[in-house]
Amino acid sequence: MAMEAIAAVEQAEAAAARLKAETVQEVKQMTAAAEENGREAVNAARQKAQEALVQIDKEADQRIAEDTERIRAETNAALDELKARAESRLGEAAQKIVERIVNGS
Repeated sequence: MAMEAIAAVEQAEAAAARLKAETVQEVKQMTAAAEENGREAVNAARQKAQEALVQIDKEADQRIAEDTERIRAETNAALDELKARAESRLGEAAQKIVERIVNGS
């Protein structure tokens, strides 16, 4: 009976060793899969961020172009107004100059 007990213990130890080896292998596989999934998630997030950055850049360029055009139009309108005011006063200024020359003052 002692031999049977020893054999049973040896079998239990061998089964435990196999189970431990299988478990270690499964853990290694799970770890590798998790690391791969993590890399894929990071790469996907990086790609999404890059695409968002490109879109933001395009939108910013468009807003800059729109603002530039608006400022240009406002500036041209102000310039046209100043020119019109200057031209309307030009006749008056010329008349005053002529009067001063004629009157000698």
